[in-house]
Amino acid sequence: MNKKEAFKSFAQNNKYLVTLVATGKYTWQDLYEIYDIYGADTEIWNKYKKEIKEKDDSTKETVKNLLNNIKNIDTDKLEENISSLQKALGFLEEIVSLRSEKKEEKKVTPKKKNTVVERFFDD
Repeated sequence: MNKKEAFKSFAQNNKYLVTLVATGKYTWQDLYEIYDIYGADTEIWNKYKKEIKEKDDSTKETVKNLLNNIKNIDTDKLEENISSLQKALGFLEEIVSLRSEKKEEKKVTPKKKNTVVERFFDD
């Protein structure tokens, strides 16, 4: 088995490598070069496993914090804020509709075509 095939087999057995590539931190070429230099049975791969574990732990901690924040939301205050927001949006909607009605009235109202001077010469 050549080195390329050996690396493919190594990558299939070590799924964390896919995560390293998917995050964009490393390319398959980078990992192959490390494999080519150090081989499969070396402690260097523990470093990359540790990176994935730390990232997973960080993600878990973020999700845990988010869930705790959601638990601490006062639903009554949230409902009040949503109600206030709905009232404000309703008010803005009324203002916009009044302005558009005024603009339409100006367009519909015909201009006085004949002024006093024009009537005199219109005869």
